[in-house]
Amino acid sequence: MPRVKEIEVRPFSSRQEYGLMLDYFYQADDAFLRGMGVDRLKLPQRNKWLDALLADHEKPDGERDRFYLVWIFRGQRVGHSSINNIVFGTKAYIHLHLWESQLRRAGLGTEFVRRSAAFYFERFNLQKLVCEPWAENPAPNRVLEKLGFAFVRRYRTIPGVIAFEQDVNRYELRRPNQSMKPTAPLRGKISVLVTDPARGLSLSR
Repeated sequence: MPRVKEIEVRPFSSRQEYGLMLDYFYQADDAFLRGMGVDRLKLPQRNKWLDALLADHEKPDGERDRFYLVWIFRGQRVGHSSINNIVFGTKAYIHLHLWESQLRRAGLGTEFVRRSAAFYFERFNLQKLVCEPWAENPAPNRVLEKLGFAFVRRYRTIPGVIAFEQDVNRYELRRPNQSMKPTAPLRGKISVLVTDPARGLSLSR
């Protein structure tokens, strides 16, 4: 399929890419945020959040609070994936966000998530990926089921520091038995002076 060849997934590599990810949340309307399970009133101050992300970016993989991949389609950055609660060599929680509304029903999300999952399994030597989308948000639930994530249970929780209390569906994906193609290590660092190394800010599912 031609579109698959136009898809690229790679680690965040610049302050601008973190800024685009934050814009996705801060510039969204209330209805869209609620559809993701996000409470606008819980969004932290943008500059503090960005400083925390950039500080975390400079750490070794084994010490990262969260790791981000940018999704690229036809040369344009159109979304991102991330993992947090990372236990190197064991498991992590995966999150997925397609920024461009016109692409959300174009069938690209599934391929982006498939490639992201493969990257995380290799980069962090994971045995399992967990995803807990809001149960009332059909799009991510469909993508996960299509990719073979196994449904575990539905329960009520506050899934992240910017989320409201909600029912989530827990899905798990075990590492495939066959070896995956190794991913390239992240090259270079962001040339930004970070003065606030605050941590603990994470996105909702």
